[in-house]
Amino acid sequence: MSDSVASMDIEPSETHLVAAIDFGTTYSGYAYSTKDDYEKDKLKISPMEWKSPIMISLKTPTTVLLGPNKEFVAFGYDAESRYTKLAENDDHKDYFYFRRFKMVLYNEIRKSEKLTLKTTIPDINDKRLPAIDIFSHAIEYLQKHLLNDLNSRGTGITNPEEIYWVLTVPAIWDDAAKQFMREAAKKANIPGENLTIALEPEAASIYCKHLSLEKGDGDEGFKVFQEGSRYLVLDAGGGTVDITLHEIQKDGKIKELEQASGGAWGGTYVDQAFYDILEDLLGKQHFERYQRDYAADLMEIYSEFEHKKRGLESVTDETTCARNISLTIPLSLKHFYKSTFDKDIEHSSGEGFVWCQDKLRISCQRFSDLFDVACTGIVNHIEKLLNLPRAEGTNTILMVGGFSESLYLQNKIKDSFKHIKIVVPIQAGLAVLKGAVLFGHDPSAISVRVARYTYGVNTCVKFDRRCHPQSKQVKIDDSWYCKGVFSKHVQKGDVIEIDKATEDHPYVPIHRDQKSISFKIFTSSEDDPKYTDDESCKYLGSLEVDISGLQRESEKSVRLKFIFGGTEFKVVGKIEDTDKEVDVKFQFLEDNPRVFDEENVCIDD
Repeated sequence: MSDSVASMDIEPSETHLVAAIDFGTTYSGYAYSTKDDYEKDKLKISPMEWKSPIMISLKTPTTVLLGPNKEFVAFGYDAESRYTKLAENDDHKDYFYFRRFKMVLYNEIRKSEKLTLKTTIPDINDKRLPAIDIFSHAIEYLQKHLLNDLNSRGTGITNPEEIYWVLTVPAIWDDAAKQFMREAAKKANIPGENLTIALEPEAASIYCKHLSLEKGDGDEGFKVFQEGSRYLVLDAGGGTVDITLHEIQKDGKIKELEQASGGAWGGTYVDQAFYDILEDLLGKQHFERYQRDYAADLMEIYSEFEHKKRGLESVTDETTCARNISLTIPLSLKHFYKSTFDKDIEHSSGEGFVWCQDKLRISCQRFSDLFDVACTGIVNHIEKLLNLPRAEGTNTILMVGGFSESLYLQNKIKDSFKHIKIVVPIQAGLAVLKGAVLFGHDPSAISVRVARYTYGVNTCVKFDRRCHPQSKQVKIDDSWYCKGVFSKHVQKGDVIEIDKATEDHPYVPIHRDQKSISFKIFTSSEDDPKYTDDESCKYLGSLEVDISGLQRESEKSVRLKFIFGGTEFKVVGKIEDTDKEVDVKFQFLEDNPRVFDEENVCIDD
């Protein structure tokens, strides 16, 4: 990050309004509340209403349409509608259509293991553009949409600087992904000092806690938010699923008991299982051709499946499963199949599904099988967390996120955890969005978090042949050192209070004329890694401490403190002799991880 970390955030009270953007895999939206409204009624939060061709909803599809010259054309329902019309007239092939690109980015990161500002993502036709551009287009559109709405209401708020912005991210996203969202917002002209990042399950937890206060402690469903209560938050979105454990403290604030974890078990996992049926039917190459040539019809198939998916409750429900689930399929698919394989599509009927004219009839059991991989992953992970010592006393599962509105998933969780109370708030899909607004007004609502990884920096120490491997011995000036030592600042699982610094470490530069001290930051899944090239270690980014203004030799020792309690960690550097703070800059999104000259690496003093 190019700015000094210590000055990352401003107080929300300095702005007139807090606005949150919930960037979902499938749907996105924004909501806001003024400072006055928050003080009078914390739940007076205004989400935007979006008009689709058939309904009004509180979120719009996470879809971006760019023109042939990569210029922004449309977002959300408007992007879907315009692309469909282009496809119907066969004018779509030069356009760029990005659908559910948050999950696409997540998958790209998993493949490359490194997110940079040059990371690209494919559109629906596999044409790639920089991910940062697509995300910034979406954020800029939502930002301008809000400002236009506020202007039409006569609020007098006309520019982003008057708004404190909150962007939501999955809790399982790493620090590089959080910085990526911050950089995308900056590219969309949201001032960095007016922006904070909110973790999705935490935001939902904050909202439900306030909701329970409004409903009163007499409501059985929300007794979970009494002092000392422990509950599991299941944030099931369209793409990823975040699961964590929370406890209500004496002061009413929320304490994280276990670091957030989860996986790619969201609603789109169910969609992909259905798309696999179509791909198996046509073969990968022919399915990709159908996507290109019949884009409008493919979108119709997606829409039809989404509607049927939301209606499934369980395979044991006699009303739901008395008949096959029937999906209307465009005739173009039948014609495409006939021209490609020289036989009717009815001949491809398989176990649990039958093609009949313009219908695909799927048995209830086969349809429910589409849910099983996602639901099994969620259930197994919850069981694992509930068996942890920190989970003792947890007697409630709070289900939030769009996928949590699925009756099938709700019934699966209830059947799997009969001894635990299951709470699903009204409009569970809006819990994250509204909670993010509340978090923007009061970031201290979460007071304690748990470190997901062990964090440290790359250093050199005096070589000791009794404990250091010969392969790491390096001569610097006239002395021998061990290179690549992991200097630990926080350990995985450590319970960290918000904005409380970890124990600081002293470092000194190697050369007297050095103008800065450079570090590599690493994370580890192990508690106590020895070297930064251990198998458990992952390079996170670079950190640079400016010491150009220092003159005396005795001033050159720098104490480095990491502050991990926030959603984005901070770093503070101080001169040991004078206690003077110095600028600290870090970068997690380097195009090429910087290769440090060993002679420029600081020595752990």
